[in-house]
Amino acid sequence: MTGRAQDPASGPAGAGGAWVTLDECLDRAPAALHLWLAEPGLLTTLVRRACGCETQFRLLRVEHSPLSATLAHRMGVADTGCLVREIEFACGSARWVFAQSVFPDSTVRQHPWLAELGNVALGESLLGQPDVSRQPLEYREIAADEELAVAAGGLDRPAWARRAVYRLSMAPIMVQEMFLPALINDGRAPIRPGSTA
Repeated sequence: MTGRAQDPASGPAGAGGAWVTLDECLDRAPAALHLWLAEPGLLTTLVRRACGCETQFRLLRVEHSPLSATLAHRMGVADTGCLVREIEFACGSARWVFAQSVFPDSTVRQHPWLAELGNVALGESLLGQPDVSRQPLEYREIAADEELAVAAGGLDRPAWARRAVYRLSMAPIMVQEMFLPALINDGRAPIRPGSTA
């Protein structure tokens, strides 16, 4: 799970295509994922609501990496390096969500605590910050041979992902979240909005 922080985003929509709005892709996504893709809040909360006491958070990698030109452009920075943090949420032994956070070097210099998160979820840490905003979510089906899917541990089929640029005191953070096949197949995952299951 090493390598450059990548933006898998060029070409037509669909697997291997461009990031688009939810309205542009929802009809192509599996129905079991609609609630997850549309969730406006933290996936941490949704996973815990669906999985309960079996929820597991795993820190997979924290590593300094080159920052791709396309991701740097998307975040509006001139940085060539970044800190990449990869985690997954599991329900018991089933891996549900893989997430990659990309912190440009300039963001880490401004907020060095980001490099020291350890086993704390980024989303919950950002909730405690006074000056955080998020740009609109973007969505895409990721082909199994793309770098983001490879980073997730290798998939045998395309998987849906969403991403957004967060601004922490105007310093950007890219968060890319991939919904793994077990999430669709697990009977606990399709929950109703507002459910406390």
